[in-house]
Amino acid sequence: MTDRETQINNILNNFKSQKEWELEKMKHIDNMQKKYKEYLEDYNLVQNKEEYDMCKLGGYIRYIDNNDIMKWGGILIKKIQLHDIDYMVVLNSQKQSCKVSFNKNIIFYKKHMTANDKTRKLFISYLD
Repeated sequence: MTDRETQINNILNNFKSQKEWELEKMKHIDNMQKKYKEYLEDYNLVQNKEEYDMCKLGGYIRYIDNNDIMKWGGILIKKIQLHDIDYMVVLNSQKQSCKVSFNKNIIFYKKHMTANDKTRKLFISYLD
């Protein structure tokens, strides 16, 4: 085998399998959920396209960016697709909007809570 072929084989052997990559990704997400546990209470991880499609406008979004920094996000006001990439337009409390890529961030979603939902949750917490 030539040096060039040996180099190519070494490069190919260093690649992770899809299963290894997905396992590493889930470990990373679990670590991030533990790190930001108090901020992600009542939020659900959006793991795939089907769960992304089930996120409804008016729901709450929080996300972790590529630098593992928690972003507060805001209210989901629109979902768009540009060049085969899914984006969410999120409006924060200062009425500033931003575009969040579903593919490049770890997304967490919480269903919109009405005043009745909040009262019910408060009432149940007193029962415990």
